[in-house]
Amino acid sequence: MKRLTVIVLALACALFLTACGSQQPSLDEVEQAIESGSLTIEDAVDKGWVTQEWADEYTQQQSVPAVSKTEAGAIGEFTSTTLSGETFTLAQMADVTLFVFLDPTDPDAETFYQALADGYKGVKENGAEILVCTKSEEGNELFEDAPFPVIHYNDSLKAAVENHKEMIEGLPNTASWCVNGSFLSAWFFGAEAEELADDAAGFVEMQKDMGENAAESNGMAVMG
Repeated sequence: MKRLTVIVLALACALFLTACGSQQPSLDEVEQAIESGSLTIEDAVDKGWVTQEWADEYTQQQSVPAVSKTEAGAIGEFTSTTLSGETFTLAQMADVTLFVFLDPTDPDAETFYQALADGYKGVKENGAEILVCTKSEEGNELFEDAPFPVIHYNDSLKAAVENHKEMIEGLPNTASWCVNGSFLSAWFFGAEAEELADDAAGFVEMQKDMGENAAESNGMAVMG
């Protein structure tokens, strides 16, 4: 998992890249911007900030088998409650879920939440779900009319996501796409309503591919 300090540097680098125009950023700044999601490898090559050879090597180094990603991002069993007091467990998470952790007392939480609410219809239509976890006992009236489940960040859930604690607790508002109960996407700090549906479709397709690959592997094992 990327450390919080790296993320802060990456965000600072993104602002730098925007401001510097034609100036040549350092390789470290380019790499941090790519890792933060504010710059694509293709754009870095097009701008002449990195060579194609560097881009190919970087892509190869970053490639991690889906199985390894799933294991690394796995969420443990947990039992939490919704704001209305209903039990919510890991088993109730959809196969593809945008898991969002918000601090409703943070000034940016309302904008993040509104984007989720506005984009929720498209997410559902593409076969995915949104799950919000509130990290505060105050300010939860923000979620009063939420169209998706909102649960508490209790001790059980904290233990279940212990490996991701630095991201979840180090930032007031953050989210990651989960597939089959594992965090698979990069963590991000805001959402665009119009992009959520496309993101959902992409991860639903990934989930299907993972299932097909697993079935093929099992079939080969039986034949062997």
